[in-house]
Amino acid sequence: MAKASKLPPFGKLLTDRQRFKNPPWLVVVCVGADSWESAKARNQRGDSVALVLPPDADLLALSWPVKDCLVVIEWTQPATEQMVVELAKALLIAGAESVTIWSRWVDYSNPHLEWPKDQPPIKTYRVNRAREVAHAA
Repeated sequence: MAKASKLPPFGKLLTDRQRFKNPPWLVVVCVGADSWESAKARNQRGDSVALVLPPDADLLALSWPVKDCLVVIEWTQPATEQMVVELAKALLIAGAESVTIWSRWVDYSNPHLEWPKDQPPIKTYRVNRAREVAHAA
């Protein structure tokens, strides 16, 4: 696989912080509706860095500068589940310490003690760093 060289939107902000030894405590990758507005608002605060996966972008063609970072994918619809899973795998392969997917349309004010039976089970992906392969655990 050829090395991707193009950064995602706002990626330069993250690489500049890493270069000056000022990494953010959290990297948020915004996906789906309102991703640009969400990323702009997060980047104005300065405590974290938000990147955007544009809907028409090839996520494998982008260079994700997330090595040793905690990453949250802020997922809003209409982005597909398969695309979000592939993004999580790409971020782990790029060296992210961990990737958490935050589904923004879920109502977290009413927590469930059991996972809903009509929802697919939660999958955990782990990376074999020697082979740079992400697989379900």
